[in-house]
Amino acid sequence: QHYYITNNLRVMLSLLLVTLFAPIPSTGEEPPSTDWKLIERPVEKFMFPIKDYILEVKSLRPDVYNTNPSWNELPAARTFMILELHDGSWQSRVGRMVWNTIKYDMGRDVLIEQCANNYQPYRSFPAGGKKEQIWAWHFNPEDIELTCDGELQYSKLFSEGDVDPRRPGLPEKCQELGAASVDRIILKFMEGCYIRAVPKVGELRAIPKVGELRAIPKLGELRLPAPLTLPTCDCWHPRCGYCSNPECTVEQDLSSSDHGVQVTSKVRWRKVNTLVLYDEAGSAIGKFHWSRSRVILTGGCIQCSPPSSVRRLRGLTTWSFTLKEGAVKIWVEGAVVYERKLLAECAERYGGVRRFAFYNMGCENSFRVTHEMITGDMFTENCGGMCSD
Repeated sequence: QHYYITNNLRVMLSLLLVTLFAPIPSTGEEPPSTDWKLIERPVEKFMFPIKDYILEVKSLRPDVYNTNPSWNELPAARTFMILELHDGSWQSRVGRMVWNTIKYDMGRDVLIEQCANNYQPYRSFPAGGKKEQIWAWHFNPEDIELTCDGELQYSKLFSEGDVDPRRPGLPEKCQELGAASVDRIILKFMEGCYIRAVPKVGELRAIPKVGELRAIPKLGELRLPAPLTLPTCDCWHPRCGYCSNPECTVEQDLSSSDHGVQVTSKVRWRKVNTLVLYDEAGSAIGKFHWSRSRVILTGGCIQCSPPSSVRRLRGLTTWSFTLKEGAVKIWVEGAVVYERKLLAECAERYGGVRRFAFYNMGCENSFRVTHEMITGDMFTENCGGMCSD
């Protein structure tokens, strides 16, 4: 009997030791890497508790740039990067930051979408004009700071969000951003850059020994991102709920955008190019159709034959659709080829456009993704598999 009691105690002690010293199972949310990590795709997702770490980004200034571009040239400049912040899930976006690798004369340098109603200027040219730059986003209890090579370029207090009657809830959203428990991020237009997490001051971390230092990416290893274009994914598909799924739409405030939607597609006589237009909640407002023979904005707002400048178009064409301040315009090669000012109820109705989708345009056509846009998850290189269906 004494043997069995002793043996049972041994077993219990062994199980206790195994329990105490066994590794903790992974939750799938490992701490972010403190080593440099290459961003390989135009859109990347990472778990990143941004209040616990500083986010550093190693990027390149382009060799050729224009600090005072026209509005038509700005989307193609590709000097910007985007950081989106999420709280608890990938569907819960609480913040969006856009910043540039150069300082523009017009001051369109950095934007925290939930705190400011417009872009703000840097304090100086980033990194003193050097090609290689190291950016750092610091999320503090009271404010956000953006530095480049250790120099403060921009800061914003959560308690001092801008007030703009055109954007209801803007000051409150800034306060909500400060209170959010951001645990994941989405990076856009940063392929070829490197990122790493830097524990904030006061966090314990091992100091690497001389032989353990890891190589920092050299200048020649960094790549400038290529302009991003994606297929015009057809929303009239079961996976898109026949144009009712927000993940098949692109979020963009067309009522205030100078650039609008830039598309490359074939312009034909009968077959129309079609955009479905939605309000902020994702409810369809109407459709814009156009071809060489007709221009239609549903709801009785436009239905006419286009001018000769449109009828002369042939084949594959890069065109833009803008709706700023209630003026419907079609642009080709920087020139307006069609224009119509909306009046009364039509101006009010389409002044609320905050999203769009493509209807029956096919995967062979494409559109340019700009810093003003937030694309739904179905916008991939093969439209979430719809192009191969």
